[in-house]
Parts: sequence; C-alpha cells; structure tokens
Amino acid sequence: MAEKTLIEPPLTILSNPVSPKSNYGSYVSGLDEDDADVFKRTVDWGVKNSITTSTYHVLTPYPGTKLYEDMEQQGRILTRNWDLYDTRNVVYQTTNLTADELKNGYDWAYKEFYSWSNVFKSSFNHQSHKHFFYTGGWKKFEPVWNFLIKTNSLNNMLPVLESILSEIKAKDKELTTEKEEQLQPTMYM
Repeated sequence: MAEKTLIEPPLTILSNPVSPKSNYGSYVSGLDEDDADVFKRTVDWGVKNSITTSTYHVLTPYPGTKLYEDMEQQGRILTRNWDLYDTRNVVYQTTNLTADELKNGYDWAYKEFYSWSNVFKSSFNHQSHKHFFYTGGWKKFEPVWNFLIKTNSLNNMLPVLESILSEIKAKDKELTTEKEEQLQPTMYM
C-alpha cells in the first residue's frame, strides 16, 4: 500500500482593518481526491497555524461553471434544487467519500475547529487574548448570526457591531502606542 502524502492547505493571510494580525482559513472539501481524514488534517492544520477564523465548505458545482458542466456530463449532479447549492449540502455524486461522510465531516470540522480546547490551543500562539475572544465568539454566537442573516436583520445590528469593533480597535491602538513608546530609545546626556 502506498504511503499517503499529507498535503497542507495553503495559508493566506488577509488584512483586516479591525484586527490586522488575524488570519482566516477557508477550506473546500469533497474534491475527488479527498478521503475520510481530510477533515481532521484540515482542522489540525488550522489549529497548529493559529488560524483565527475558519470557514468550511462542501464543494458545490454551481451552474454555469466548468465544474458543473463536467459533473453534468458525467451524470453526477443529484439535484437541481438551487436552495441546496449553498456550500453546506452535497448536491453531486461523490467519489472517495459518501455524501453522508462528506456532510458529517463538514459538520464535524466546524464543531471541532471551534471547540473550546482548540480555541485555547490556537490562542497560545497569539500575543493578546483578543484571539481567544474573537474566535470563541465567532462560532459560539453562530446561531444568533444565522438568525439575523435569515431574517434580514443584520443591518439592524450594524450600529452595535460598529460600536463593539471600534472599542476593540481603540484599545488595540492604545496598546500599540504604549508598546511603541516603551520601545523608543532613550538618550542620556
């Protein structure tokens, strides 16, 4: 049996004006080469590299794309219920994973990455506690975010979010200024 090569996902660090030292991961599972351990490898990699927030997606062949055309020609498209084309549902015939394995792995990856033990692990590689609060809050309040999005109420929350984020930004700026002042060379005459 051939030895499996671990292919690490690429790391892309995106700049964020509120939290410029944060990094984000976005992962797609369900490629024909993916097998059952792709979810564990991906979550472990994200925790090891202290990714602040991660999103996980089920490969989705959107109409009008080459992927959709290829899967259509191969007879792999299972549904044309466009409501299911949301990167959370399996809408095509998979190869190395069953549809249930892919969906369960997707759900597990979210739950595992945002488990308190993994939030703590990845927080230790950051200089402030902000990572812990940001990452913990991101997923622990996900049902609230989902409700606000589904009820088109997110815009009503903007003033609250902007207020919270501006306080975080102001505190970060204050801490940065203090650290910079401490690092200024002192001249003695």
